[in-house]
Amino acid sequence: SSVINKIDFSLINQLYIVDDCCPQNTGNFVLNNFKNKKITVIILTKNLGVGGATMKGFEKSLKDKNKIIIKIDGDGQHDPRDISRFLQPLISGKYDFCKGTRFLTSRNFFKIPKIRLFGNLALTFFTRISSGYWHITDCLNGYFSIDSNLLKKLNLKKIKNNYFFEQDLLFNISLYKARIKEISIKTKYYNKEKGNLN
Repeated sequence: SSVINKIDFSLINQLYIVDDCCPQNTGNFVLNNFKNKKITVIILTKNLGVGGATMKGFEKSLKDKNKIIIKIDGDGQHDPRDISRFLQPLISGKYDFCKGTRFLTSRNFFKIPKIRLFGNLALTFFTRISSGYWHITDCLNGYFSIDSNLLKKLNLKKIKNNYFFEQDLLFNISLYKARIKEISIKTKYYNKEKGNLN
């Protein structure tokens, strides 16, 4: 609920919350506690993984003819108050895709758990090679915005559903020479929570 409460609904047409068989029953919690016409809850009957859940949100947003789609994690790591910063570069027409990064400022290096940092740097290096986007600094970051015209070109069925979703998405959009801008963001980490990515 803290994520939803920080969203400026004057900036968006619709908020899609995808419940990917969440143990906390997030979908039902939102349905029972938020009466907002701009909130649409999608409850999946089968766990599809972070990529699969995101693409279900993509499909619904495209069906509703939204121009720009923003993906933000629901665990509170990303700050919804950054949404406007992800909108403006696409509205200007200069970019097709904006991706969050924790690495444009050196102070963020010391906040990331060391094992995550090492894995991220390694995967980012290989993603640079495969996609050709050598300026990308944080390929695993899940905070991004994409223009619907670019999204319509992608074959979503060919993009990985698992934790490699972000890298595979970058590779697929590179096939269309998409113009990418990185947005410097802060990320919160919760020491009591265990990560699922090994």
